[in-house]
Amino acid sequence: MAFSSFEESRYLGAPDTLYLFSYRTQKFSYADGDSTIVVNHGSPLGTIAYTPIPINRSAISASGTLDKANMTLELPLDTDVTELFRVYPPSDIVYLTIYQGHSDDPDYEFLSVWSGRVLSCQRDQDRSKLTCEPISTSLRRPGLRRRYQYGCPHALYGDQCRASKASYTVSSTAGTVNRATLTLPSGWNGSFAKARFVDGVIEWGSGSTAEIRTIRQVNEGTNTLTVGGILSTLTAGTAVTLSLGCNHVMDGCRYLNNIQNFGGQPWIPRKNPHGNANNFY
Repeated sequence: MAFSSFEESRYLGAPDTLYLFSYRTQKFSYADGDSTIVVNHGSPLGTIAYTPIPINRSAISASGTLDKANMTLELPLDTDVTELFRVYPPSDIVYLTIYQGHSDDPDYEFLSVWSGRVLSCQRDQDRSKLTCEPISTSLRRPGLRRRYQYGCPHALYGDQCRASKASYTVSSTAGTVNRATLTLPSGWNGSFAKARFVDGVIEWGSGSTAEIRTIRQVNEGTNTLTVGGILSTLTAGTAVTLSLGCNHVMDGCRYLNNIQNFGGQPWIPRKNPHGNANNFY
C-alpha cells in the first residue's frame, strides 16, 4: 500500500493528523497542517473537508493500562466544537476520531489511530483544552449492579423500566426564563399532578439542537420550574415538552401504570432477625 511506503520512508513522509468530532448529526473536522485536506472515508461518513487550525495534542498512551489513558487537545478558543461547551455542557456525547496519513500519498489514505469521546472543556486565555478518553476506558466501568433494595434501580423510561414516555409527556410554551428557572403558562401540566414532574425532564429543540434538563423542583403556585443546569439556549415562546419523573418506589410506578415492571423489593423485612427482639412472641 502507498501508506506503508510513505510511513516507512525517511524522506517521502509528510504526516498530517486529522481530527473528526461528532455530536449527533453535526461534524467538526480539523487538520493540523496549513491547508485544507479533503478525505473520502467511504460509507457512512463520506467525503469530509478538514479545516487547518493550530491544534495540538498530548501523546497517545498505549501502555496497556487505563489509568493514564486520557489525552488533552489544545485548540483556538473560538473553534466551533468548543462552542458546544460554552455556558453548559452538551446534552449528548461528543465523539472524537483521530486519523493520520500523508498529504503526498497518491491514495490519500488516512488511518484511524485513536477513537474516544470528549469529557470536558477548559478555557485558558485564548486557548481551549479538551480532555478526552479513549473507547477502551469503557472496560473499567463495571456497570450498575442489581442489589437487594427497596427502591427500583431501573432508568426511567429505559429498556428495563418500559414505561411509555410518550404517554406521560405534555407540551407547553416557555414563559420567563432566568438561568435555571422557567415559568410556564397555567395548565401546562395537563391532567397530571405538578409535583409528579420532579425528577422528570424538560426538552426543547430537535436534531442537533435538542437540549435536555432534569426537573429538580416545581413551584405549584407560580408555575415555576427549577432545572438541573442553565437554560442557555431556551428563550420565551419556545415550544417545550415535559415528561413525568419517578421517585423509584411503588407509588411512582403505580402512577405511571407500570407496577408490573417495578424492580425493587418492597417487602424486605424491616425488623432485623438477628436483633434483640424475639421473633416468636
